[in-house]
This record gives sequence, C-alpha cells and structure tokens, in this order.
Amino acid sequence: MNLEFVRPLIRYLPEVRLPKRHVSFKEKIIWTSSVLFLFFVMGVIYPVHVGPTDLPPAYQQFTVIFASTMGTIISAGIGPIVTASIILQLLVGAEMIDIDLTTEDGKALFQGAQKILTILISFFEAGAIVVGFRLGAEYLGASWGLMNPFVLFTIFQIALGSILLMYMDEVVSKWGIGSGIGLFIAGGVSKEIANASLTLLPWIDPVRFSGVPLGVIPNFIEKASQGPVDFMLLFPLIATLVVFLVVVFCESIRIEIPLSYGGIRGVGGRYPIKFFYVSNIPVILAAALLANVQMLPGIVGVNIYNPQPIEEMNLLQSSVFQISQLIALRDLNGILRPDNLYKLADVNVLIHLIVYLTVFTGLCVLFGKFWVETTGLGAEQVAERIQQGGMQIPGFRRDQRVIERVLNRYIPQITIISSVAVGLLAAGADLLGAIGSGTGILLTVGILYHLYEEIQQEQMSEMHPMFRRFMGRI
Repeated sequence: MNLEFVRPLIRYLPEVRLPKRHVSFKEKIIWTSSVLFLFFVMGVIYPVHVGPTDLPPAYQQFTVIFASTMGTIISAGIGPIVTASIILQLLVGAEMIDIDLTTEDGKALFQGAQKILTILISFFEAGAIVVGFRLGAEYLGASWGLMNPFVLFTIFQIALGSILLMYMDEVVSKWGIGSGIGLFIAGGVSKEIANASLTLLPWIDPVRFSGVPLGVIPNFIEKASQGPVDFMLLFPLIATLVVFLVVVFCESIRIEIPLSYGGIRGVGGRYPIKFFYVSNIPVILAAALLANVQMLPGIVGVNIYNPQPIEEMNLLQSSVFQISQLIALRDLNGILRPDNLYKLADVNVLIHLIVYLTVFTGLCVLFGKFWVETTGLGAEQVAERIQQGGMQIPGFRRDQRVIERVLNRYIPQITIISSVAVGLLAAGADLLGAIGSGTGILLTVGILYHLYEEIQQEQMSEMHPMFRRFMGRI
C-alpha cells in the first residue's frame, strides 16, 4: 500500500514550524514547562455539563498509559497519538506500507499520515468514551442519546483535547526538550504519586473532602500523633522509591559492541544493547491486552469486581468469570506487603499469583519478540544498518552476515531477558502496592532517564558552539 493518496490532505493540516535559528537551552526549558503546565490545566477542564467520572479497575491502567483524566477534555489522552503511531510503525515494519523513511519526503509523508490517522482515532475513541461512560447523562436524563447535539458536542470537545495534545507534542519535539508524549505520561504519573503521598485536602476542609483519603505522609503523621508509630503506613512510598531505584539501575546497564570504520584506522564507535532492549513496549501492550480481557465478562453479563453468586451463572459465564479472575490483578495489589504476606498461605491466592505472573510475563515476552522483529531491532536489520553506515566489528571481515552472526549472540537472548525483566518489575511494583502502578513507574523512570540524557547534551551544546556544530545543531 502506498501513502501518496493522503498527500493532498496533508497540506490542509496545521503544522508547527521548525525553528530557523538556534533555540537556547533556557528557551527550550520555557517551552517544555509551558506545555506541561497547559497539560495539567487541560486535565481539570471538563466538557459542558460533564463532571468527574469514577473508573472501574479494569480501565484505570489506561489512564496511566495514555496520560488521561476521565471526564475531562483529555479523557482520551494521548491514546489516539500512540495508537496511530503503533499501527503505522507495525505496518511499515511488516512492509505492508511502501514508504522510504530514509528520505525527508518519506518522513514528512509518514508524519502527515500519522496526524490524519490520529485525528480519525481521536473522534472514534472520544465517541467510545462518551457512549461507554454515558458522559452527560446526569444533565440530559432520558433525552441522552448518541445523536443528541449535546452528546455530539461532548465527543467533539474530547476529540479536540487529544488533537491539541498532538500539536503540543509537536511543539515540545521542535522547540523544547524530549518528547511531549513522554512528558505527559511522566507528568500524569508524577502527579498521581504526589497526590497519593502528600494530599492534605481532608485537613483543609474535612466536610467537603470527606471522601478523599489523606496522603501517605500526612496519614502517617496523623496516626503517629495519636498513638504508637506504625511504619507500615509508609510502605507504599518506600516500595515506590525502591522500584524507582531498581529501574534506574537497570536503565544504566548495557552491552557495548565495538565498531570501527573499514577505511579509516583508529576511528570507530560502539553499538549499545541496553538491558531494557525492548523498552517498556511489552508492558504497555500486555497491560492493555489484559485490561481488554477484563472487559469481556461484561459482555456475558458478569462483573468480576462485584460478581453475582457463581451458582446463578450459566456454564459460559462461569468459565469466563473463573479465567478473568485468575488473570486480573484484583486482590493481588499489595499482596507482598509485610502485613499481607499471611494471605499467601491461602492456596487460591497462591494459584492466582502464579497464574497472573506467568500470563503477564509470557505476554511481555511474546510482545517483546514481536516488537523487535517488526520495528527493525532484530539482528538482521541492525546488521544491515551497521553495514550501510560503513562500519564493521574489529577482528571480523566486513560482511553483513558476520555482523548478524555476532549480534545473534546477544539480541535474541536480551530480548527475552529484558521482556521478562520489565514484566516482573511492573508486576512486582503492583504486588508491593507501589504508588502510581508498576507500568506507570517503569514508563516514568525511562522517560525521565532519557530526558536527563537530552538535557546533558543540550547543556554541552551551550558550552561552546563547536559542540553544537558537532552534534548537528544550527
């Protein structure tokens, strides 16, 4: 399939222009901070006559992955952007789309097609959210319906929120530091961790915020002032910090394969193979798939979080209920807290834990191998890029097959190891009851680590113009 048919539509899309001058580090910080502030503001703006919506547990994982706030104009969050990107990248990786991404024209066509697909998915996901959660039903009452002008306007507002996030991401990519998508995810998870740790609202107005729980630290202080100190109250915060440090350590582990230019003696480089070679993609896809599976019981009339007695279910409902319960996190959240370890003596809980970990890590391995093969990270594709770059591995003849054979000693193994590692870290964080969920912490640490590396490069380029020219900046 050729994407040329979308070229006439691309010219009508607004675009954030590339800067025609050098953007200083200070200015990039201002742009990045302004976009992040605007993202937080959009997270408290609700469509007309629509208020906050309580999410079932099966959907809560999506708010972390897609940086969304249900009920607001960013209810869909970056979901349409990520979905459009994954679909097009997989189609290109599977060679179902004929496009040359090594040329500027090919890149521009791909980005334009991604924008169009994002806009289409924005309206589709906005419609699904409005219909699925019946947003605005409290205001419209019996007159609520998909073709109601008010409902259509609500869909438009939520779709517009995701489209604005798309352009804010473009602003950060061209005028700021890092990626807007990563910034939104890290900002959303960080806000959740800060709220869960430091919320003081029940102290400020006990009547108005009676249903809002105190943050971990204020709750610890309040309980400590009333009686013996219970340090177990701080365990969610400690678990979050431990998982954070472990992920940071794992992000820094890598294997570096030495490379040299065949025609220039003494000039070379290194190809790094990170411990997290598959990044966080397997966890995102596995979590999204399990969340979708947890919605299946609703189709057959069963709610795994508030089920009817199993005696009243038919054979299909009973089977779906049993399977869904085993692969859902449910009561396993925080099961590894020291005060909850006694629950592991229950055979049913232990079976649930083993099945959940096996299914989750198995899906991570499956998606990890699929992602590596379809996105050009396999040994064959990497060897081809190294060969095209005029490089070779010292001590071996310059041959793509030789490079591929050397890479095959590392890439297939590190793909499985890293997939299992990110899966166990994400699941382990949830089992420990860490704040922000395991997937959220993994995503945030990875995003912040890469942001830190980019800030270091920006600061180096500001030190002397030579650094800027060396790194290809204007």
